Amino acid sequence: MIQVGSKVRSFDFPYNRDLAGERACYVEGKVVGFEAHQGCERYVVAVDRCVFGGEDREAWPAKIYPPVNGTPKLMGGVCDGVELI
Repeated sequence: MIQVGSKVRSFDFPYNRDLAGERACYVEGKVVGFEAHQGCERYVVAVDRCVFGGEDREAWPAKIYPPVNGTPKLMGGVCDGVELI
């Protein structure tokens, strides 16, 4: 279960979870809280690492706000783009 203090990886694209190669796009960090944004509950993740196009990026946002896993999507299904690491 993801909670405050958990180390997580949040994938940019729900259909792709590559960790290497040109399609790898994700951020890693620590969950520092939960907040409601844009109509749903979201993780607040303090970012430690950002990978885009398979390469580590030096510049990244200080925090990201991905939807909490299990949040319903507009077109069906549920969000599940954040995983424990």
